[in-house]
Amino acid sequence: MKIGSQNKWIKLFIQIIFFIVLSIWFVYPLQKNGIIYFGDDMKYHVNRILELINNLRNGNVYPYIYTYTFDKIGYPLGIFYPWVTLLPFAFFSIVLKSTVNGIYTGFAFYTFLTLIFMYICVRKMNKSKFQSNIAAIMYAFCAYRTIDAFSRFALGEFLGMVFLPLCLYGMYAILFGDKKDWPFLAFGMSFTLLSHVLSTFIFTLALLTIFLIFIWFVEDKIGTIVSLLKAGILMIASSAMFLFPFMEQEMFQKFNPPSPMDITSTANHMDQIVQASLRNSVLRSTSGIAYGIGITLLIVIIVGIVFFEKFDLTSRTIYLLGVISFVITSTIFPWNLFKNTPVSLIQFPMRILVLTSVFLSYSGSDIIELMLSSINSMTRKKLFKISMILLILIPWFSSISQFKKASQSDGEIYNGSLVENYNGSLKEYRNGIAWYLDQYTPKKSMPSYKEIENHLAIIDGKKEKIASIYSKPNELIYKSLKIKAGEKVDLPIAIYKNLHVYQAGKELKLINSKRNTVAFRANSNKNVVVKYVPSIIDRLGILLTSMTWIIFLAVVIYKRVKYKVRRGTLS
Repeated sequence: MKIGSQNKWIKLFIQIIFFIVLSIWFVYPLQKNGIIYFGDDMKYHVNRILELINNLRNGNVYPYIYTYTFDKIGYPLGIFYPWVTLLPFAFFSIVLKSTVNGIYTGFAFYTFLTLIFMYICVRKMNKSKFQSNIAAIMYAFCAYRTIDAFSRFALGEFLGMVFLPLCLYGMYAILFGDKKDWPFLAFGMSFTLLSHVLSTFIFTLALLTIFLIFIWFVEDKIGTIVSLLKAGILMIASSAMFLFPFMEQEMFQKFNPPSPMDITSTANHMDQIVQASLRNSVLRSTSGIAYGIGITLLIVIIVGIVFFEKFDLTSRTIYLLGVISFVITSTIFPWNLFKNTPVSLIQFPMRILVLTSVFLSYSGSDIIELMLSSINSMTRKKLFKISMILLILIPWFSSISQFKKASQSDGEIYNGSLVENYNGSLKEYRNGIAWYLDQYTPKKSMPSYKEIENHLAIIDGKKEKIASIYSKPNELIYKSLKIKAGEKVDLPIAIYKNLHVYQAGKELKLINSKRNTVAFRANSNKNVVVKYVPSIIDRLGILLTSMTWIIFLAVVIYKRVKYKVRRGTLS
């Protein structure tokens, strides 16, 4: 191996170790106490992880319906809420034999990917290694990403932020860079969709807006549109394992929009957002308290005004996108105009801060790079680089300390409910903690939603609470039912396409139910099994996604080997 090549591998190894250390640092201040501090959606997502753990232990990778958690009502969360990128949390929990440590390891793993993706994308925009490092660290440790991880425990949105740099760079490459990099957009959006549908919607709106604004400045418009179409097709193929079952259910029957919100009332005033940023707060939002972007990115906005003239055209555009997206999250933007439009599906304008965070992290790295260029001494440059990294990490550590202190106090933020923290016990999560069970209940079943939640069956016209339900992957077994052959049985599980019912080893025909639930004529007094059986469309989705990933990976490896052979560097 040549010396130059050897040095290259050493530098790569050091870079990876550096990012691993930072990823561990992101979780260690909280993980060391052995609990997960309460976040808004913590119980919801812990339930999701517990479901995956149970499925993996029983040899199943795809839980279409949740049968171990969420009160065992056959909740179709695997169909309507992406689960693929949640697998590492479940895998680490099994390997480490601790849900708490598994979840924190999952956070560290995705922080590592965030650092890697941001670094690569900035480097591909012809920026220095130092600037790429600064952008990656600033983004990975930004206030809103920390809020998503811990304060809100919004795992879907947190995972979406991992792939956002890929999406934005992919669009940049298609418009103004190397159009051969269009797969960045395809896989960035694909894995966003495999993480969080709402983030996919937000990113799509943002990317579509950027495309419509800047396409007029592109010379090769046809080539740009072709690259965009290729990215769209590859995205669909790559995410088909979730997208196909999702669309199949949506076409089968009607569902209400999940958790509709009045977007005009959920927008915060700009002074609230700025104050939260000045306080560098990542505390949970309560009445009168907003989420912000943290002191570091707020400084970027202010200092960016001074450095604006020194920015190149790309950097100016990104800085303005960061400032504009920041303003849009507030009541300054006329959200009332979008109240009854699809845009209102984003629920909270603050979600746009994910875009603000990535744009301003890039701008912050630009500013620091320009400051570095004025320093001549190598020693001073090294000291400056270390100082800049510390100036990003120290405010972050301060905000985490605030969060930790608040969760351990008897203050109003957590109402002194230390029991809300998760220590790995299933006790708190077995009954009555299945949040949002109405979200993916069919519209026709909603009038009977409470009966479904309370496990009330209707047997021969009489309501009976089912007490014994046994779980298997994608399968619920109803035991000790007081039924006789020929009786009509209406179980408390909503109808979804591909649900089948069995008794005494034979499949029974489903009959109409006023509740739009699983109903049939019993053939005996035996246990009843309700099972989700994947359709041809479901299986086709898994096959298409698997083949897409395998073929793309093979092509990348082939091209890499071919490139090394051509250069004569393959040993």
